[in-house]
Amino acid sequence: MKKNKKVKRRIIISVILVVVLCVTAVVPYFDVIPDMVKVGIDYISLDRNPEYPDEEEIIQALNENTEKNHPFILADGIDFESARKEYKSGEFSDYTEKLSAYVISNADTLCDINVYPPMEYVLDEEDSILPISREVISRMVILGYAWQITGEEKYAERATAEIEKVCSYDDWCTSHFLATAEMALAVSVAYDWLYDYLDDDIKTLMEEKVWDYAIYSALNDNHWFTWSKNNWNSICYSGIGIACMTFFSHDSESAAEFLSMCYKNMPIAFENFTPDGVYAEGPGYSQSGMNSIVYFVATSKNFFGTDFGMSEISGFRELGKFPVYITTPTGVFNFGDNKARMCFTPSLHWYADEYDWPLLACYQMWDDPGEFAPDTSGNTEISGKGRENALSLLWYDRNYTPESADFSDEFTELYLESDVGQDMVLMRSAYLDKNATFAGIKGGYNFINHGDLDIGTFVFDSMGVRWAEELGPGPYDAPNYFLNTPAGGRWKNYSKRAEGQNTLVINPDMTLDDQYVLAESEFIHFEPRDGGGFCTLDMTDAYLMNGATDVTRSFELYNNYSSLRITDKINCLIRSDIYWFMHTKADIKVSEDGKTAILTIGDKQLKAISHADGTFSVMKAERLSGEWEWDEEYPDIQKLTVSLENVKKAEIVITLEPVTE
Repeated sequence: MKKNKKVKRRIIISVILVVVLCVTAVVPYFDVIPDMVKVGIDYISLDRNPEYPDEEEIIQALNENTEKNHPFILADGIDFESARKEYKSGEFSDYTEKLSAYVISNADTLCDINVYPPMEYVLDEEDSILPISREVISRMVILGYAWQITGEEKYAERATAEIEKVCSYDDWCTSHFLATAEMALAVSVAYDWLYDYLDDDIKTLMEEKVWDYAIYSALNDNHWFTWSKNNWNSICYSGIGIACMTFFSHDSESAAEFLSMCYKNMPIAFENFTPDGVYAEGPGYSQSGMNSIVYFVATSKNFFGTDFGMSEISGFRELGKFPVYITTPTGVFNFGDNKARMCFTPSLHWYADEYDWPLLACYQMWDDPGEFAPDTSGNTEISGKGRENALSLLWYDRNYTPESADFSDEFTELYLESDVGQDMVLMRSAYLDKNATFAGIKGGYNFINHGDLDIGTFVFDSMGVRWAEELGPGPYDAPNYFLNTPAGGRWKNYSKRAEGQNTLVINPDMTLDDQYVLAESEFIHFEPRDGGGFCTLDMTDAYLMNGATDVTRSFELYNNYSSLRITDKINCLIRSDIYWFMHTKADIKVSEDGKTAILTIGDKQLKAISHADGTFSVMKAERLSGEWEWDEEYPDIQKLTVSLENVKKAEIVITLEPVTE
């Protein structure tokens, strides 16, 4: 009853304002006020970790764990000794031999200081030194690893030159604190990994600069990351927290104060992936968020002998599974501002070792270490995959191999829930199989950082080909691209709108946004089945402002994981125009009666059948009406379309099935 009243109220207000205002710059969303209150909470959280240690507990833990041997940041002496023995003996696997060759070649190239000098302080277009900070981290990991493993002083000498340079900067750009935290991490890694090489003068310089340029600012300057729950929280707390461990003795009370904040406030960001590990900002952004949290947890365990229960908090364990869950045979389900590339990160090796999940290690081993080649274009940022490969060498459990790992029953979840509203159903015929079938559909909450108006969107991979495409990120430099409130500039970009997704559009001219920006949806039914699965998503909230009263999408993978059926049932208050879209790179040929279409990519074919209302047509991947100068073009993408006009009720049933001889 309450929902029906809400539906009617929104629709009445929307219709009245559309008529009176003709969809001008005034947004017909008077009913969004309660939702807008919630929006404020979406950027912050007061839900701190109640089990966090106070300053006294941290100092006590430090005193109890008196052996503070270097190294301890990211990896400890045992990790390095294992890699060192492998290097000295030359008894590599094919995988670790490639990793090692890449890192050492990268380190050798960096040693040519005349060609690749230390990084200069140069502000980017965001008035930040973030790219410099991240490059310096990579260089310290690469050179520090090479010195630890080979014992050759040339690597430590080159790393010291880099550190002397960054310590000569006037500041570490606290106005963009992400850059500050990353630089603090870089200097901390160098201090810890090169501890036995560095003289007392450079150690003192590093200690003073980290405190003056980073830690004291983090404590005293009221930075917004301290209360946020996006990836700034994880990256900044991690970088500064690790620096506090590294230089704890300089000001133990202040270090303990900030570390207490870390254990208390970092779990705020865990809301982005509780309870099932679904990272709210998507697969690409999960890497930076995951890495920074793993960096902190691993270092805390090495330094204090404990992470004070942080890794036991809901979501942390499951986060390690997300890159594998979201991976498809051709890439990933790249919703929001994410590209379709696979989510490789050495943190998966850490997770695999920590929880005995060989599937994660086998997945990460798909990331070819490559053959290092220095950049001769004049770009001094050359580290490439060096940091990742070095950390893989330290974290990879050599017992995990593609041939020996049995991972058939490890990852069984199909329905993944998220406390912040990124619910999805992911169904597949197999893991780590380029010819497997994958079908994934997304529900959840539209108002997500880096999110789209994409309730109901899906991807479909079959026969080694992606048939239903996600467009991924739009132009980040477009005006107000990150203004994602109702009628915000983000929704002027085609790839961010519902019409740029594989979902429905209803009465697109009724509102400025073609799905309700603050809509929340949920799966009302989910059923695993032999040879597939079935779910139903209630999408009504996404279209309440567009004249719809009830919208559901059922999604079924069947016929031994080979075929997909999408069933949409729509009821509207008024006679409406309805569009069904699927973006694809395929060549499309529609039958004369419009009820079937053959999609072709290379030598593979997929047959689409419209079983109920509507017939197929083909449209370009562009706006239904109007244009914006910042819109990107998609010349290799078409839309398989079903369109209905002037209807109050509709049922659209589409099946997709492989064409076999």
